[in-house]
Amino acid sequence: MLRTAIACLLFGAAVLLAQSGAITGSVTDMDHKAVPKAAIRVKNGATDASFSTESAANGSYTLSNIPAGRYTLSSFVPGMMPYQQDVAVFAAQTLRLDFKMDDFQSNTTGEDREFYATLWYPKEQPGRAPRARGGKPDLSGVWRPALPSDWGHPEPLPWAAAKAKEWQDNNAKDLPQSRCLPLGMDLITIVTPIKLVQTPKLLAMLFDEGDLPRQVFLDGRSHPKEYPLLAWAGHSIGHWDGDTLVVDSRGFNDKSWIGFPSHPHTEQLRVIERFRRPDYGHLEMETTIDDPGAFAKPWTYKKVLRLAPPGEDVEEYICNENNRDLDHYVGR
Repeated sequence: MLRTAIACLLFGAAVLLAQSGAITGSVTDMDHKAVPKAAIRVKNGATDASFSTESAANGSYTLSNIPAGRYTLSSFVPGMMPYQQDVAVFAAQTLRLDFKMDDFQSNTTGEDREFYATLWYPKEQPGRAPRARGGKPDLSGVWRPALPSDWGHPEPLPWAAAKAKEWQDNNAKDLPQSRCLPLGMDLITIVTPIKLVQTPKLLAMLFDEGDLPRQVFLDGRSHPKEYPLLAWAGHSIGHWDGDTLVVDSRGFNDKSWIGFPSHPHTEQLRVIERFRRPDYGHLEMETTIDDPGAFAKPWTYKKVLRLAPPGEDVEEYICNENNRDLDHYVGR
């Protein structure tokens, strides 16, 4: 009986392996040097199954026993630009995928990998989330920017996909900020600190990079219907769902970039954000992008902001129309 059970288990394992594949490769930087300790994950959007590993000292990695299917492979290294690519895993086959992690394009001395790693990962601040007078979590504070922890899976329409590829191939030279225009409500929380000031009827958002402040109205009002409001940050109204603040924003112009890597959008854009402060030092943000003019269906991504060190605040930032930095942006 025991031999039969063992035989069945071995047979089942063999069948499972026969239905699975693997991904192997190496991770390098822009100078073709090995990148160790790169967090690598593949996720199946249909089954929600995910598999993770970390690159070795020589940059090599292997993900084994992955059921056949389509996955999104993503990699993250503190201080470097994240990497993402769709891949197909076939049964009993090993996919070879070598990829390169890029540094952020910067013209400022000192803004290296260590700078960005420190920016996104300040020292943890433990404790319970503070509560406002009405009993809801108080989201107030200065929050460091963050890269998405869950990228979602945007499905851009052909024209939007072509425009996104054009931006990527041109090293994001046409980023609105390079012309002293706002980054927009989406990208701003990836690259610059944000200050939240919460009152019973209003959540104010102030930014470090000169973007226009956002107002989230919590007084029960609706979106304006009398005129077409086309703004960089749209019009935002919010309500509480338990301890989660749900913010509905509409009325955007079509000039900002959204997502990371970035995509274009239309004036049909609607953004739903969910803010949750699970403890003192973290702010969870879940963002759903809904734009039938640019995407086949809505898509959602998540990120976690960390509370800035005590005493840190947003600063004044001015970008003039005669911005001389634009000539230094390197396109292709």
